[in-house]
Amino acid sequence: MNVFAKPRKLIGAALLLISSARALAIHGDSEDLTGLSLEELLNVEIISASRLGQDANKAPASISVLTADDIRTFGWRTLAEALNAMRGLYASNDRNYSYLGVRGFQHPNDYNSRVLIMIDGQRMNENLYDGGYVGQEFMLDIGLIERIEFIPGSGSSIYGANAFSGLINVVSKNGGAIGGAQLAGQVGSFDTYQGRASFGKTLENGADILLSASHYDSAGVEKLYFGEFDQPSNNNGIARNMDTERADRLFGKFKFQDFSLSAGYVDRYKRIPTAAYGSIFNDPQTHTTDQQFFSNLTYQKALTDKNALRLKGFYQGYSYKGEYPYDAGGRVVNSDSASGRWWGGEAQLTSTAFERHRLLLGLEYQYDQRQRQLNYDSAPYNLYLDSHRNGHRLELYGQDDIQILDELIFSAGLRLDYHHMLKNLQLNPRLGLIWNPLDSATFKLLYSSSFRAPNAWERDYSSFANTPNPNNSEERIKSYEGVAEWRSGSGLKLVGAVFFNDMTRILEQIIEPGFGAAGPFINKDHYHALGFELEAEQHWDSGRYIKASYSNNRLSNETAGASWAPASPRNLFKLHYAEPLFDNFAKLGIENIFVDERRTSQTGVADAYYQLNLNLSSDRIAPGLDVSVGAYNLFDSHYQMLGGTGPNDIAQNILRMNGREFRLNLQFTY
Repeated sequence: MNVFAKPRKLIGAALLLISSARALAIHGDSEDLTGLSLEELLNVEIISASRLGQDANKAPASISVLTADDIRTFGWRTLAEALNAMRGLYASNDRNYSYLGVRGFQHPNDYNSRVLIMIDGQRMNENLYDGGYVGQEFMLDIGLIERIEFIPGSGSSIYGANAFSGLINVVSKNGGAIGGAQLAGQVGSFDTYQGRASFGKTLENGADILLSASHYDSAGVEKLYFGEFDQPSNNNGIARNMDTERADRLFGKFKFQDFSLSAGYVDRYKRIPTAAYGSIFNDPQTHTTDQQFFSNLTYQKALTDKNALRLKGFYQGYSYKGEYPYDAGGRVVNSDSASGRWWGGEAQLTSTAFERHRLLLGLEYQYDQRQRQLNYDSAPYNLYLDSHRNGHRLELYGQDDIQILDELIFSAGLRLDYHHMLKNLQLNPRLGLIWNPLDSATFKLLYSSSFRAPNAWERDYSSFANTPNPNNSEERIKSYEGVAEWRSGSGLKLVGAVFFNDMTRILEQIIEPGFGAAGPFINKDHYHALGFELEAEQHWDSGRYIKASYSNNRLSNETAGASWAPASPRNLFKLHYAEPLFDNFAKLGIENIFVDERRTSQTGVADAYYQLNLNLSSDRIAPGLDVSVGAYNLFDSHYQMLGGTGPNDIAQNILRMNGREFRLNLQFTY
């Protein structure tokens, strides 16, 4: 059976399963974390911090967390919008995919391959572009997210290659947090509709089950104007009905005693209005589709009161196809596609058997069974690329957290990687010194190094020369960070961090005059990222909440005379405020986002922008009913995002985003 075929039939089957499970369910207790106080959240075990399940304030990392309650309060519609609210992160969009910048570093021609995206500790970056997708192409419906964990910097000692500039772990809700059958629907601007049907329950025997299916459909902006194509032959620069997007998702997980089984699927279609890659402007056939699935089985067992074993096996897949009609003295359709499959497993042992030591040893294996890329013209047929790869990845890692003093921890980790794209082994450490002189204060000094191997696309693809890039090698990063945290008994948290990242041998695609990024990928650039971050967060017993963060980034390209790097805002400011209204009948969430100006990949600068979003939510209108109304970009500014590197990529230097948008969301649980 083709797992990517007939997604709506799959969703129909899932809805039938959900209805059946609802009829057979036995009531269980909810395990929702949304009501936790700030002090309780500090003691939530962060899955991604070190795989030890450490408390956030004791982990050798600077950690930010968003909860399901934050998502509901501020009305974020995608993972990208939620991440854009976090300290040190910023999101952009080229009207096809969403991209993340971390502490000033956002690289052109990068499908978030330098950020590791995980769901419940399972790697989601695929094996062709190493893409980590965060828009509608993300695997998990945002209504199923329990919390989002973000760790900036290289996480090499535990997670390796793609934790280059940061790591994001999305924790899904357990069935008990849903607490029955749940139907959710929303309607928004630009003929946008979304529906989700979920069933979740913790049964009397302790088993926990969650099943969910969702569909998203948006017509997008009916008319988009692009001055670069303002000629009568190009509809005077107006792309009509070219912003359409659809996505279907399935997700399920089952936990019983020491076993847990998870699986997910997403199928996303998007028309491209920018005439990307030299395609014909305003041609409705110009589009991309992305399909991804995963499955894993995990066994976790406490062998003794001081030793625990974790075993995991997984199988995953990804498929992409883009169609780009272009004019070659007649209309020709170029088809660009990729297909990947990979499987593997992990064994991990944790131990506190030795006094004042917390040990972790692990072995992780991945077999890239299929890495195929295909590019050709049809009618007349002309083959440009047919690449086949496969190979092994093997990682050994270990970490020891040593309690030197009651208030002082020294964390030392080491990771050894074999990657079939490289001809050498990679050895990377992570060191941390965590000092807790008071229950309310934590200080951390952190160092780590990591690498990123060339992916199959960077190794084999070259649209201009039509030749592979066999001699490119790994990128390297060294991260240095100091963190100070202070917490009061009254719900106030203050965070300050300074950081320096040294990134060398960064892969760049050669710019060909008149074409843009079209040549081979070579290890060319050297970047320095220097900056600091400040954050203040206050919770009140009444439910009032305020969080403000400021990030200052200085990203320079040392290869180009320490010049200001593209796509790097020097200042980020974010302010979030939540106010309960009418004796907690409703809650108002106010989001303020400021992103400084950014240098474009061609010439010029994209303007700084400010965005104000409002969301009003209530779960008191009727039993089981949750209603929210959101207004986004309230001042109706068509803020600027970066375009591409030239005609062979995205011709536009700067892209204007949508103006004001609205959304009504209804969720009913019974």
